[in-house]
Amino acid sequence: MSVAAGPSNALAAPGKAHHETTSLTKAKTALKYLLDPKAVGGPQPTHLRTRAFLRSARYILIFAFWRLVRYAKYAAVGAAVAAISGTAIGSVVSGAAFVIAPTGILGGAGLGLLWAVGKFGWRRATARLGRGQHEGHVDARGDESADADGLVPKPVLDRAPRADPW
Repeated sequence: MSVAAGPSNALAAPGKAHHETTSLTKAKTALKYLLDPKAVGGPQPTHLRTRAFLRSARYILIFAFWRLVRYAKYAAVGAAVAAISGTAIGSVVSGAAFVIAPTGILGGAGLGLLWAVGKFGWRRATARLGRGQHEGHVDARGDESADADGLVPKPVLDRAPRADPW
């Protein structure tokens, strides 16, 4: 009996089977801790350094996962835009795309400046038309004769201040 059992024991070093089991259980414990470090009463590695390393590795892996998800969403949107821009709709909408989403910081700033100047000019033009400044200034001689005769000009209507909805 000892002869048959001898060769299998002779190949293995003493205590090696026990060491593999402990390494395996340590790896399982570390993996369980990596998946859920806040589990109450769950397995924890014995060393503080190992726990800190596994916790940091968990946070880094979670960050990397969500960063990949974000880039995948960008790639999906880019693929959809590329697919649409290759069609007839893309040739019609390509000019409006810059207004909706200008490229770069300078493009956005330039478009914002253009929008502000246009908004300012539109408000001034409508205010002038509302006050009637353009009505009597077409005939300079008529204006001068009205001033000489002492005719009273039309009263200017005061408006309430503009209420912006934003």
